Amino acid sequence: MTERFRRRWKTGGLGALVLLGIWGLAAGDVCLSAWVLSGVKVPHCPDGKFRQTVAVSFTELGRGLPGAVRVWADAHAPNDSGSLMSARVRRGSAELFLVDAEGKETPLEVEKKDGWTRSDGDVLVAQVKLPAVTDGDYRLRTRLSTPLGTDTVDAALPLYAPAVAHVLTDRPLYEPGNEVRFRAVVLRAKDLAPLDGRPGTWFLTDASGEVVLEERAPAGPWGVVAGGFPLDRGAAVGTWTLSWRSGATQANATFEVKPFTLPRFQVEALSPRPFWRAGESPEVKGQVVYASGAPVGNAEVELTWQVHGAWPPPPEWMTGGLPTRARADATGRFTLTLPRVPEDLRGQVSLAARVAARDAAGDRVEGAVSLLLTEDALAVSSVTELEDGLVEGFSNRVYLRATTPDGQVLPGAELTVTRAWDERDEGVRGVTDEDGVAAFQLDPGTPINVVVPPMPVRRPPPPPPVSLSSMRSLLEPGNEPTLQERLAVESWLSSLQPCARFVLPSDGVASVELGVRSGAGGAVVEVVTGEDALSTCVAQVVRSRVLPSGRERVLALSLRVEDRGMPWFELSVEPAFGASVPMVVALATAANDARACLPLNVASSPRLPLALSWRVGAKKEVTTSWSTVPGGKGGLGGSVEACVRERFARVRVDEKEPGNPAMGVMWLTVHSGNEDFEKEEGRATTFLGYELKVVAKVDGKPVGDTKWVLRPASLPPLRLRATPVLARAGEEVRIDLMRGPTYRGTLPEQLTLQAGKQALVVKLEKGATSARFRLPADFEGWAESSWMGATARVYVAPRAKLSVEVSPEKPVYAPGDLARLQVHTQVDGKDGPAAVGLFGVDETLGQLVPLPGGEVLAGVRPAPATSQPAFGVLDGMALAQGRIRGSNAAAATLVRVSSVPRLQDVEARVSASGATLFDAEAEVVEPFYVVLSELHEQVRQWEEKAPEGETLVPSGVAKLWSQALLACEQRGEKVTDAFGNRLRLSRLPRELLELTDPRAVVSRGTRLPEDVENWNEWVAREAP
Repeated sequence: MTERFRRRWKTGGLGALVLLGIWGLAAGDVCLSAWVLSGVKVPHCPDGKFRQTVAVSFTELGRGLPGAVRVWADAHAPNDSGSLMSARVRRGSAELFLVDAEGKETPLEVEKKDGWTRSDGDVLVAQVKLPAVTDGDYRLRTRLSTPLGTDTVDAALPLYAPAVAHVLTDRPLYEPGNEVRFRAVVLRAKDLAPLDGRPGTWFLTDASGEVVLEERAPAGPWGVVAGGFPLDRGAAVGTWTLSWRSGATQANATFEVKPFTLPRFQVEALSPRPFWRAGESPEVKGQVVYASGAPVGNAEVELTWQVHGAWPPPPEWMTGGLPTRARADATGRFTLTLPRVPEDLRGQVSLAARVAARDAAGDRVEGAVSLLLTEDALAVSSVTELEDGLVEGFSNRVYLRATTPDGQVLPGAELTVTRAWDERDEGVRGVTDEDGVAAFQLDPGTPINVVVPPMPVRRPPPPPPVSLSSMRSLLEPGNEPTLQERLAVESWLSSLQPCARFVLPSDGVASVELGVRSGAGGAVVEVVTGEDALSTCVAQVVRSRVLPSGRERVLALSLRVEDRGMPWFELSVEPAFGASVPMVVALATAANDARACLPLNVASSPRLPLALSWRVGAKKEVTTSWSTVPGGKGGLGGSVEACVRERFARVRVDEKEPGNPAMGVMWLTVHSGNEDFEKEEGRATTFLGYELKVVAKVDGKPVGDTKWVLRPASLPPLRLRATPVLARAGEEVRIDLMRGPTYRGTLPEQLTLQAGKQALVVKLEKGATSARFRLPADFEGWAESSWMGATARVYVAPRAKLSVEVSPEKPVYAPGDLARLQVHTQVDGKDGPAAVGLFGVDETLGQLVPLPGGEVLAGVRPAPATSQPAFGVLDGMALAQGRIRGSNAAAATLVRVSSVPRLQDVEARVSASGATLFDAEAEVVEPFYVVLSELHEQVRQWEEKAPEGETLVPSGVAKLWSQALLACEQRGEKVTDAFGNRLRLSRLPRELLELTDPRAVVSRGTRLPEDVENWNEWVAREAP
């Protein structure tokens, strides 16, 4: 075989392979030209040219952090029947650019290890790291080149580090027409470092919800951004909201807009002592002064009181017993003395009053005052490691905080804790730290029955027993009484109250009807009513009353009478002979009459040792005599008994009542009017627990004592304790592992202390229960160690401490003077630069709205979460801000910490996507209307030139459409669709095709055939 033959054989073989591949593609229903020339695999060759769309998708992109970028292109074209085909473009190359806000492109290099790779879905994939650019809104630009051309697509790429921000305004209240000044500070979340140049936008929303300001405002030096907004004089009244947004970070502040006038003066009231105890008479001292400091002499002062606490105050305190009015003297000062505090005071109660002052001009301002009433001179609260309880027979770690009742801490106080039920107990002692907290190891002994006395029950004063139900004046028009008549009758009611003794508690409410007539002089001359004892009593009182003089008056009165808790007698009548119902009725009436003899506070008693023997003769004469029962107990006392005997001496029987002679004995039983009230007395609460006594001394002098009650707790299987809990960077920390009786298992082989992102591991020897860790020299924040569900925490405060001092150049300025302020900042105790924001407002504005204090920026510092504040006041925020100075207080607060803030990543990763848009129908609209306009012109010419009687049928419109296309092409106008094909009627969207209907283009109806052929159906059939 010659060399020439071999070459021919190889060439022929390759050609055969190519033909075989072409045959395979053809056999697989693939358009060969689209595949070879464009890299697009479609089942049919396109009718026109391909249109390309490009898309990009990226996940987890970040500055200096690798992320995946996916790029692809799709080709779109119709087939011979007009159906749209779409397929992936399988060849091409991509370039990536980072575009900033100004449009500057920065080329991005893909990771060289893999470069661009094509996935199974014909998607280009690469790993990309973004450069270290400043925060801002960027775009990821992708330029993809394929056989169909080069296209570009952008995807939004916001690059913002995790941050915290805070917004504040120069004051919380504005009037329409004022200028609102505001600032924001933005800090990096990881270390609270200022983010200079951070892009952001101000948004201001008025009270109606309309956004009135949207302004881009990047942060300046120290991460501070400032702005202002002038309020229109017609600005909406209400709450406005100000926001500064930067990426995912947003901070809001609200302020009020409404007309107001600053008060000319103010009222200040306070208690001269921090607290008051039982038996003492509290005082309130105050002063009314103008804003200039001058006194408001003779100002009227009004007080409205409220009581806050579990202890019920005396009812009369809230019904006028507390002073409600005062008048300032010439110096603007006033003093009020309150009633003595009852001896049954329990716990702590706050007396709060709203104080209003009015000057001679009638202007009114308000203030407030609060007085603390306390049972003990010492207040304690506790935190334990065991559910805030104590375990029997166990050395409990207890943190006890001692304060005065008004919350003043007692640093350096010696606390002695003893068992209140054991007089021989010497107790345990501890000394409080800077925050008034002492630490103890305490064995409480065996639990006892702790008895908590009930709160005193206050009976509210009863309403008047006699009230006016209705009144008619028969000599007045419409029987409507005059105001003078009504006031006169209502003044009688207090004198009628003794008559309520004839109404027993079991009677409920009684009604008395009266007819009263007065003469022209006003004196009552005639009273008509019932014959019962109650009505007789009322009539007797009314006869001595007067009505307004001037003319005769006739009144019809209806009175409501009911018992209001007077003591009463229960009768027990035992007949010896016969039965006299009238006598029993008369005795019951006398018993009701005798209720007036009993003291209001008389106690209920058994049957009295007195008996009334009575006899009714044949002529209804009544004889009575009293006997003392031998061996009887109790009695009424001399004066009360004499009064009762006198009332029963009046007993008479109505002679008109039928009856026979009778004899018997009557016994009396006294019932207190407070029986129902006595049933309401509270019951003591009893539970199993520990009642301890705490005594405090400061500098060897007693401060006070109080009781401390805790409930039993159970010991957990395992606990971890860190020492110290407030550590310094580089310091050694000990973690102790303490097992409980229910612990089952082995000790760990190692313990781990997680200090930030660094894990410190210490191997434990066999049987060891403690480990020592050395904190990193540059560490600050929270460190945690956990084992089997138990956790111990250590806190290292930030090293940098900032302090600021603001002082005026002069202590006093005259109106019109220029005040200069001196600002002094220190960093770690040394002079250093810092950003300081100063806002000044008139102090009197604080009477209208609360003014912000130094704690407004507390929210920017992450703080641990606590189940509840230690001792009710020390929380995770106080610990993070360094407001807890004592080691015992810090350890107690850490017991309550449930979770600590985690470090946020310095860089946030971003995922997004973008794609170019392609709408084939939209691209047809513009050239269609160009051709449609020409079609109308062609139809007008045809109507003018066509013979009379000739009509325009669908085929004629198709011919004129072709002529319109040709005319437009000759003028150089575009007449092609999105794929480069001439506009065909059969390819037009339905809504556009209807515009070419013969009835839509012909102006004269006589040029249309009477036989109408459906235009859409004709086009679909003929495909012109």
